[in-house]
Amino acid sequence: MSQEGQRHAEELARLEARKKDLEDALMRLARDEAEAQEVAELAQEVEQLENQVETARAAANMEKTMTKDVRKAARLNREAAETQLDTLAKSMQQDGESFEKAYLRVLDTDMGKALMRTRNDAQELERGGITSMDVAEACKRLGG
Repeated sequence: MSQEGQRHAEELARLEARKKDLEDALMRLARDEAEAQEVAELAQEVEQLENQVETARAAANMEKTMTKDVRKAARLNREAAETQLDTLAKSMQQDGESFEKAYLRVLDTDMGKALMRTRNDAQELERGGITSMDVAEACKRLGG
């Protein structure tokens, strides 16, 4: 091969190597762009998840506050019902009759039964338990 041909062959080899380097760089760039896009999408998902967590945390705190408020109100209602039962028993207590016996008589009256149901429901709300209203609703749903 002539010296001129040799120089062209070397130039061709150099250009082909350069072409290969540029193609490789282009592939890396495309891969890097795809990764950058994926990172951006993941960052957006992370931000959405953080917002959801914050919303859930706020809801849980609100629920906790509401639960505390409900339990406090239930305790106050229970105490009020107990006081009313005691007051009613004292007002119905006959001469020589024990308070306990008058209290038992009060529990047999409609008012006593209503106060006792109120007291029991308040106590269940305080504990986070099942109230007579919950039972009535369940019966209604079951058709009973």
